Amino acid sequence: MKTPVTIIFVIVFILEFKAQHFTHDIGAFVGSTSLQTDYGQRGNLTSEWSNNGLSFSVAHYLSFYNRTLRWDPNNALHNHLLVKTEIQYLRNANLHHHGKWVEKDSYGGEQLRAMKGTLRMLELGVNLEYFLRPLEEFVYPYSDMWFNPFFTFGFKYSMYTNGLSSELGDWNEDISVLPQKYTLKNALDIGSGEAISLSVGLGTRFKLSPKIDLVTQFSYQYFFSDKIDGLQAKVIENRNNEWLLNIQVGIAYHLNFSSPLFY
Repeated sequence: MKTPVTIIFVIVFILEFKAQHFTHDIGAFVGSTSLQTDYGQRGNLTSEWSNNGLSFSVAHYLSFYNRTLRWDPNNALHNHLLVKTEIQYLRNANLHHHGKWVEKDSYGGEQLRAMKGTLRMLELGVNLEYFLRPLEEFVYPYSDMWFNPFFTFGFKYSMYTNGLSSELGDWNEDISVLPQKYTLKNALDIGSGEAISLSVGLGTRFKLSPKIDLVTQFSYQYFFSDKIDGLQAKVIENRNNEWLLNIQVGIAYHLNFSSPLFY
């Protein structure tokens, strides 16, 4: 995993090195996550929406609109783009099984109900945000434009730690307290790990003041791994990797706004 991390930091370094005369924003966000893992029944609505957690992130934005040519201030592609680098922390305190198998009045159902998982994750990401309306016009202090929707696409490198417990006893000492399929060889991967993910989403900025925006954003994150939750369903019964829905709200602050209209 060292190669993807190196690539991410090289990209960020190059962008920062070349960004001395561009415009910078910083942001802070908080939100709610819904993590789809191997806890629960696939396709079950409760499984897909009940394993919730919290997300916290800080971000740096690099924009290019103050490099726009005077004769084409609004239509240039780079007047609609932001490069976002972020650090994000995700925490799912409890992962539970849901679905018809959990509801069964059997020892297997009891084992599933007693099984609990935890997840903590630190992520480094690079995203490209495309805004539907020109950024220079939106940020300009005397503009009457008060919101600006955007689409986002990027990649993230994740470092995570997962955990597993059972109300029936310590599974490290007696693994039979877990459902039988999780006692198979290589069915569990509990501890720390790394993963790469693809993220796509949408959101919008609302202008609160000339230098402060309220930001709401929704993203879908697909992990190229089935080990995030510590349960390797590929070994057991299916071929689905983990994915995540993340809804956040936060504030973005313009550090050095400079408009070509002033030149």
